Amino acid sequence: MLKNIQSFSQDNIEDMSRYCAAVLLFLIQLGDCCPELCQCFTAAKVICSDDTMRVLPVNISAQVKELIVVASGLTYMDRSSFREDLRLTKLVILNNLLKTISYNTFENLVELQELEISGNSHLLTFKMQTFNKLTNLSRLSLNNNKISLDNDIFDPLQKLETLQLRGNNLSSLPNLLFHNLHNLLELDLSLNHVSSLSADIFQNNSRLRVLSLQGNMISQLPEGIFSHLDALEDLNLRNNHIINLNPGVFPSNLQKLILKNNMLVQLSPMIFDKLQQLTYLDLSQNQLSELPSDLFQNLSSLKNLDLSENQITALPGTVFKGLVKIKAIHLQKNNLSSLKVNLFMDQQDMDQLYLSKNSLQNIPNGFFDYLNFHCIVQLHGNPWRCDCEIQYLHHWLRYNHENVEDLSRVYCKAPEFIRGQNLLSIDQEQLVCVKNSSSITPGVTKILPNSNNDSTIQCSLQELKGAISIQCKVTKCTSVKFQALFEHSDGNYSKYIESIVWSAPLGCFNGTA
Repeated sequence: MLKNIQSFSQDNIEDMSRYCAAVLLFLIQLGDCCPELCQCFTAAKVICSDDTMRVLPVNISAQVKELIVVASGLTYMDRSSFREDLRLTKLVILNNLLKTISYNTFENLVELQELEISGNSHLLTFKMQTFNKLTNLSRLSLNNNKISLDNDIFDPLQKLETLQLRGNNLSSLPNLLFHNLHNLLELDLSLNHVSSLSADIFQNNSRLRVLSLQGNMISQLPEGIFSHLDALEDLNLRNNHIINLNPGVFPSNLQKLILKNNMLVQLSPMIFDKLQQLTYLDLSQNQLSELPSDLFQNLSSLKNLDLSENQITALPGTVFKGLVKIKAIHLQKNNLSSLKVNLFMDQQDMDQLYLSKNSLQNIPNGFFDYLNFHCIVQLHGNPWRCDCEIQYLHHWLRYNHENVEDLSRVYCKAPEFIRGQNLLSIDQEQLVCVKNSSSITPGVTKILPNSNNDSTIQCSLQELKGAISIQCKVTKCTSVKFQALFEHSDGNYSKYIESIVWSAPLGCFNGTA
């Protein structure tokens, strides 16, 4: 047995030695052929990064498929920059100092599928013939440069599927810039200075699925600008200056629409009529003060709706009617002062409801009864008035406190004697309404235990010769408990100075206590 084990171990050691020798030989050979100032992790991928590099290495192996040049001193490229037998499929020139790219630079790179030239701070001009030979290119990224573009610069790239032109200080786009890109699927024009677009700029890009125009200076969308984009699913118009939207401007296949941080003051009731596939809609950080009652009526697929950071003061009771698939509604940072009790009647599967930082003083009775038991709610940052009108919310919080984010920041704004206290820390008995009544003797204050005038106990308060007189009428057979709470001139208060309980009398009848 020992002999077999020794034999087995020797065989394994010999195999491992042969394997290690082969790997070492490969690495030695790889190191010998790897260009200076570059690293070759595989035979097919070379990464060059050195700020002293002024030209691309000439001894790049013909086996290399991916060449990445990062943070070098490269300022110029032309045809001589690449060997004629090089068969690159991916070329990345990132964060360099390029000033000039000759029209014939990529003439021999006919197999190139991905090209990125990004992060050059110097002005970079592309000549008309620059991409003429790159007919197999499917992805082109020209991000964070200072570039100028001719009208037909992209015409040869008929197989192009992704084009990124992000952050190039472009103030305008030639009308025919994308005219020949019939197979384009994704187009990123974000973080430029574009202020206007021609109505037909995307007329030949019918396969486009993703379009980003965020971070520009667009104030108006021309009628029909998206009318040819029947496949468009994702449209990002965030951080522009859009003032109004024309009905029918958005294509019907949209699934995601971002209009965040524009200058929208009002919306047409029909603006979203065709968007039955829409699942995500962001209207936050605009200047909307009111919404049409049927604004969202056709958005039957909508799952996420963001209306936060507007100036909305009230919501029509039917504004969310029919949004049965909704999962999140964000209404925080508006000016809402009241809510309709049936506002979320159709949102029984909602997971998030954000109402924080509004002007809400109470919640109508039954308001949360339609929501799913696991729905997460935000309520902090509202000036809650902790009197009899808030008893429903107080009761709901006690049984659903785990569903409320930042519950410790839900404070009472009024009345003064409990201002600043957490709503959940207030006893139910403290939630009373005190209102002056003109129907009784002047100087008499009516005390309402709750909002229902048919309360079991009805009390009034009057000062007589320096003494406080409280008179209560018990309208049903019940025991009576009296607790007094006194507020001092310095804002402090004494809690429950006196507490007395009267049992219901024998042969109980309506009377005066």
